[in-house]
Amino acid sequence: MRFPLKQLMLLPLIIGLSACEHTGIEPSGKIQSPEVWQSHLKTTTLASDFHAIVGQTIYVPIYSHIYHEDPSKMTLLTGTMSIRNTDPKNAIYLISIAYHGTDGKLLDELCKQPIILEPMATADIVVPRRHTEGGSGANFLVKWVADKEVSPPLTEAVMISAGASRNLSFVSRGIVTESIAGVK
Repeated sequence: MRFPLKQLMLLPLIIGLSACEHTGIEPSGKIQSPEVWQSHLKTTTLASDFHAIVGQTIYVPIYSHIYHEDPSKMTLLTGTMSIRNTDPKNAIYLISIAYHGTDGKLLDELCKQPIILEPMATADIVVPRRHTEGGSGANFLVKWVADKEVSPPLTEAVMISAGASRNLSFVSRGIVTESIAGVK
């Protein structure tokens, strides 16, 4: 069987497109709250008698881009911040996820209501490659609380840039900036 030259030239494109995995998540330049696209996460209202006995504020660096060669050349990055509940028995509550730009200004608050993070569960926030407002010094401030003694969550960000000519990835870890103990 013989194929015309035009059809043969399109074959790699057709094969490449058919190999792409569709996740059901519509691509956009917006940062979505984690409970919007992760079905295992649920929002809640903390009861009026809820008493947080432990909690933290965690600073997580995330990069919208990095520079190479000089300040006029940059590589745009996609960032994924993961908040992982490391406690095997108890849930924690995410009460604030604030996204700040390089200049320190608040760009977005992604936690309008507390989110329950069940034992050993993870909440991911994706900063799309097209979302460049944060800059090279972007960061998240994550606040969580629990009404029992728990092991603290692990917070990390993975930044990637993937393309035909180069692939780049690196990780940054969150640091505790404030511990909250025995607060009402």
